[in-house]
Amino acid sequence: MRDDIYLEGKETRFRNGQSGNPKGRPKGSKGKAKRIRQVLGVTTKADNQLNKETTLSIEELITIAVVAKALKGNTAAYRAIMDSAYGKH
Repeated sequence: MRDDIYLEGKETRFRNGQSGNPKGRPKGSKGKAKRIRQVLGVTTKADNQLNKETTLSIEELITIAVVAKALKGNTAAYRAIMDSAYGKH
């Protein structure tokens, strides 16, 4: 732990009106949610029993897998699908 930040004196403190992180995150850099949405949009070849498409996004594959679990009786998967479709109640 740094001891110098606890020393008495104005040189170790933030100045009034000055941000603790003046430069912040660079413009155009991607946040975590944006990167996840980008990965979920990636398409891959897969068989789909619903409409015989051969290319599906990662998001679609995950949704199909969760629906399959819900159909087998997994209540957590069922709840996730219902919350996603109709919102949490």
